[in-house]
Formats: sequence, structure tokens, C-alpha cells
Amino acid sequence: MSTIASEEKIKIRLRYWNVRGRIQPVRFMLEDVAATYPNVDYQEDFELLEKAAEQWPIHKADSKISGPFGNLPVLTWNDTHIIAQTLPIGQFIARKFGMYGTPKTANADPIVFQGLIDGVVSCAYTDIIISLFLILYSQVEFDNPEHAYAILSSTPFFYDQHKPTIADYFVFYAFTLAKDFHSALLPTEEDSEALRKFEQVMRERPALVKYFSEGRLFDRFSGSPTEQEYRAKIAATKV
Repeated sequence: MSTIASEEKIKIRLRYWNVRGRIQPVRFMLEDVAATYPNVDYQEDFELLEKAAEQWPIHKADSKISGPFGNLPVLTWNDTHIIAQTLPIGQFIARKFGMYGTPKTANADPIVFQGLIDGVVSCAYTDIIISLFLILYSQVEFDNPEHAYAILSSTPFFYDQHKPTIADYFVFYAFTLAKDFHSALLPTEEDSEALRKFEQVMRERPALVKYFSEGRLFDRFSGSPTEQEYRAKIAATKV
């Protein structure tokens, strides 16, 4: 259940680099939130990689910009509270806007159900999203079958809700990021059939249709200075 009253004015500012990065599933969540709640004023402020050398040292030292840990992402709530780190930001938004779903049985423990959803989120974030960025920064050779990161298995997940939970956004991003990264990271066609159908359902959400049609999804994944060269290299690799 949402904890936000429909008449309550809410200002949300997200700050991250102008890349997809770790925060992309939260961006998807916030697009849906802004489309669902007219009283929510949501905007993202970008830290530009192109100006990182000159601007970031200054911004990093300013806790109003870089938060309590001096890094991004951060979310500012009503110009008062700053939430740092991807998972806490996503979980905060999920709690505030009812994105943890509802147990199907009346006597089910909602805290247990939230734990199940968070398990999916953690699996998608830690096992897939973070692993993909480790691959990018370490520049794994995909034609080397001995490398531990050369193949990732499919991630099982569970939800029986009428609208997306936080888990859906993280699994959606994990799967689409893997697709855009390299085919070697995907399960077989048979194993990923359900994920592909799920991806299509998420892409058809009106707020995300608008987001993608406006070209707002960054092509760049990360801040790695060698990303483009590495992606071109692995794109030419056949496995």
C-alpha cells in the first residue's frame, strides 16, 4: 500500500551520472511513479562524465550533492532528506509508493512477502547487474571458456501481482542490460522465454513507452573510459 496521500506534494530529485549504471531500474520505477501520482514532482539531475575531472571533486565534497558517502546515486526527498545507494533508494521508493505488492492470502505476513520480493531484487542486482559491470571493467574475454564470468545462468523470480513491484524493475533492467551487453550472458531461448515475455510487458507500460520513445535510455553503460572499445570488441566475438 502507498503511504503517499494523493494531495500531498512530493518533490523528488535523483542524481547520477549520464550513463545507465546501477540506478537504471530505479529510473524506471520513478517514471511510473511520476506518471501515476500527479502530485509528485520528479526530476533527475545528471553529473556529466564529460566534465567529471573538473566538476566532480567539487561536487563530491558537497554532501548536498554527493550525499553522506560522497558518491552517487543519491535521491533527495522534498529538499530535506538524502537517501544514498541504489538498493536503499529503490526500497525507499517501493515502500513509499506501494511497489512491494500484496500477498495473495489474507493471513500472509506482509513482512515475509517483502522479504521474498527483496530476494529477487538482490539476486537481480548482485548476481546480474553488478556482475555485468565487473565484466565491463575487467574486460572479460568471451571467447575464453575458462573465465568464470563467461556464462551467467538464468535467475528464477516470483511475483503474482497485478502491477510491478520493485523486483520487476530490477529483473527487467538486469535482463535488458544482459541483452544489450552480449548474447553469451543470456540463458538459452527456451530458458529465457518467460523473461522475454516479461520484458515485453514491462516495455508496454505507458510511462516506459514514453521514456524509451524519447530516447532517454543512455547508450553508455558506465563511466569506464574503455567501455566503447571493449563493447565493440565483444560485439565481434562469437561464442
